[in-house]
Amino acid sequence: MNAHRLHAASKRRRQVYMKKMILMLTACVLVFGLSIFLSNDFVDAHGNSEEAPVQHKYYTSIEITSGDTLWGIAEKYMDENYDSIYEYIYELKDINGLESDDIQDEQYLTVAYYDTVFQ
Repeated sequence: MNAHRLHAASKRRRQVYMKKMILMLTACVLVFGLSIFLSNDFVDAHGNSEEAPVQHKYYTSIEITSGDTLWGIAEKYMDENYDSIYEYIYELKDINGLESDDIQDEQYLTVAYYDTVFQ
């Protein structure tokens, strides 16, 4: 009778082991299948890069001349990458360490601009 119990326990362990293996194999196949299915969508999403060229942010130094203002400089160098002219002026002040809107003749400022050409 003891041998019968050992055999039944051994058989039960094999059955549990097989169920776990089948479950793991099914999970791996499912993950693999989903990754292939979803990776095709990601590849398609990158296919539209020709329509919108990549913009690179650059900095240049300009010399202030008589009559220049931060507002005027912002109007000249700002583009659609900024939400407002105030945002661009804030960035100018931050880049150049300015605490006020005052700028002086012959002073040099660093200004930011965007371009599609990689330099």
